[in-house]
Amino acid sequence: MNLPERWVERLMIHLREKHGKERSGLSAADFSAKQTLKINFQDGSFAFFRYAFYLLDRELKEVAVFTEHCGYHIYPLYGTHLELLESKWVEDETE
Repeated sequence: MNLPERWVERLMIHLREKHGKERSGLSAADFSAKQTLKINFQDGSFAFFRYAFYLLDRELKEVAVFTEHCGYHIYPLYGTHLELLESKWVEDETE
């Protein structure tokens, strides 16, 4: 992954906080099949990402989206609205 240097340290901090150990990069275990990220942009357009998570950097005024299969994407925070949608498994809805 050719992540811009300004995001490398932030990603490594996130991985250490989440997993409690030094990591050299992302793995499939970092992405949840139950989680979908929806991004609404100021112009009314939007994007959906499955198997993804995001990190905010208010100083950079950016949000970085990391996906399991589609790399990373960096967007400006201004006018961007993020929604984290979580799927719920219901084995038997009649109970």
